Amino acid sequence: MMSHQLHLDLTLPDRFAAKDFVVSEANDDLHSLLMTPQAWLNPHLVLTGPEGSGKTHAGHLFAETHDAVWLEPGQSLPPSGTFMVIDDADAVDQESLFHLFNLTSAGNGRLLLLSRLHPAQWRITVPDFESRLKAMRVVDMPEPDDALLKQVLKKLFATRLITPSDDVLEYLSRRMERSFAHAQKIVTGIEDYANGRAFTRVLAREFIDKYENLSWLSDEDGI
Repeated sequence: MMSHQLHLDLTLPDRFAAKDFVVSEANDDLHSLLMTPQAWLNPHLVLTGPEGSGKTHAGHLFAETHDAVWLEPGQSLPPSGTFMVIDDADAVDQESLFHLFNLTSAGNGRLLLLSRLHPAQWRITVPDFESRLKAMRVVDMPEPDDALLKQVLKKLFATRLITPSDDVLEYLSRRMERSFAHAQKIVTGIEDYANGRAFTRVLAREFIDKYENLSWLSDEDGI
């Protein structure tokens, strides 16, 4: 739970760096929205999507680009006018969210809330916050298209100094689950499966056929 005491931490994990945020036709509108917060109709935005949909990376893109504060439980409230991001906002103390809403409203700041749940599904515990929440714009994370998944796979492989052909990337992007978390599992798993062999389309097909659901990969594999 977030209290009214919050410390500021702007450290961004390398995998969430703004330079690694891949843009395609599927998420171009979202990218434009995050890059131009001064043009928002109101200073508050809720970005929703399931685990692995890329919303955390989108939040870090916003934070890095606009020098926004990434708020974590136990941090102190920033000054009014600050740009702020809160992950897992549906699980955060609503009194704190109420105060953050008022801070950004009063000082021309911006507040980006990230949540797996649509606000309509939140369990409201602070009545005064409910009206504030209903006034916020809600944007759903777009489903990645093949072009976006292909570029994400290419970047993930590049971090391991692997350069599969476009044919391999095309094959994988068309057969994988449409999530960024699954892309990470694909890259981690196929690197292990290759065991030094060349990353060919034949290898990719063998891997997908044998480990299609990737259930043998755990979070301990770096996902």
